[in-house]
Amino acid sequence: MMRIRISGHGALAAALWACLLAAPRQAPAQVRTWVGGNLEQMVEGARWRLGALRVNAAFNLANAGYDSDIYYGFRSAPTPDVTASASLPLQVILPLSKKVVIDVTDAPRYSFFLDAADQRSWNNVLDGRLHVALNRIYVQAGGGMSNVRRRLSPELELNVRQKANRVNGLVLWQASETTSLALLYNGAQFSYGDVFIDGRSIADRLNRNEEFVDLIGYVQPSPRVRLSLDGQYGSYEFRRSGPEFRDAASYAFFASAEFIPDISIGDLELPRELRGTVALGYMMLDMKDPGRQDGSGLVGEATVSARLSRRMSGQVFFSRGFQFSIYSGSSHYLATTMGAGLSRHLSRKASLSYNFTYGLTTYPGLDVRSDPNRYYRYLTHTLRLGLRLARHMDVSFYGSFGQRQRGGAETLRDRYFGGLSLTYGFVGGGMSAPSRGGVR
Repeated sequence: MMRIRISGHGALAAALWACLLAAPRQAPAQVRTWVGGNLEQMVEGARWRLGALRVNAAFNLANAGYDSDIYYGFRSAPTPDVTASASLPLQVILPLSKKVVIDVTDAPRYSFFLDAADQRSWNNVLDGRLHVALNRIYVQAGGGMSNVRRRLSPELELNVRQKANRVNGLVLWQASETTSLALLYNGAQFSYGDVFIDGRSIADRLNRNEEFVDLIGYVQPSPRVRLSLDGQYGSYEFRRSGPEFRDAASYAFFASAEFIPDISIGDLELPRELRGTVALGYMMLDMKDPGRQDGSGLVGEATVSARLSRRMSGQVFFSRGFQFSIYSGSSHYLATTMGAGLSRHLSRKASLSYNFTYGLTTYPGLDVRSDPNRYYRYLTHTLRLGLRLARHMDVSFYGSFGQRQRGGAETLRDRYFGGLSLTYGFVGGGMSAPSRGGVR
């Protein structure tokens, strides 16, 4: 059974929710929350209707091809293999009324390796949410669980089993047509398989409970732009006892801008000017153990597309955040990823794109020259041809070339991948709503 301890911070979130619900209602009666409008679009946009149910379903084949090194250059010699990942994402939406909706998503997935049989795995991610959309108040409560074997971080060359149980909720108050206020709570338990590093299980170092409370204010000056400010408090409690006391708290502030598209050319949707989200801020990570190094710095995520011409668009993306380290000598590190790309729409059913991605890890308070193993960086180039074979069938053929470096003096290691991805059906998915750190 899922058990997540709700600390005093959870009680604080409940109290703040009550304050929001009791706030003066000065908005005109015809005002509707922007999240409620997105919920309506999700319900009406479902592909199939089975009585009262709305259903989206698909078959997805991803990364089916040849990989020159399935361990990303972390072992002494490359390990080539043929790989594929098959999944059946399913979303079921049940409108109980015009104002109350339940939606459940499930995504079972099988990862296949031709030669490395020990890397094959069954995986699943399950989420459920209850939506209540009133005139000026929107409430969402939900949770989920995941059991996924994946490459955990730049520090690990192995796929590690990660299990997570989550609970979350939000209350949004639409103060006027252009302003709103939201309160969010997120709680999660993370558990990891017993993979040993430096003679000790990473479960001893990473099994933990996390809780976050966000208070977000929104201003929407136009139908195509939504701005927000987010104040966040987080806590991290590590569950296994031992000599490594890693409990911590975090304090963060984010400023976000969301750009909403409204133009399409045939079956291709292109941004008029900008499309995407920028959510950047500053975080302080306070380690409870005075002997451990605190952390602070720029964090956030950004993915923005721009229409450069009728058939050409460009994209830039950025991600930076703290992660807890698997090593005993380092509590945490900063992982930074950035990149850009171009897409050329050859026709209504074909597109050609190029992207490059650069990543780097840094350890606060640690000199790379004194411990060169605490250094990882990579650069990847990807060329992709996308084709729409039928109304609900898309296939992409792509190839990538990457170089990774581990250790300050170690030479770059090459990795190649060539293959395809295919989607048949209607994936559906979520909706734009307030989220932790302003990330969509």
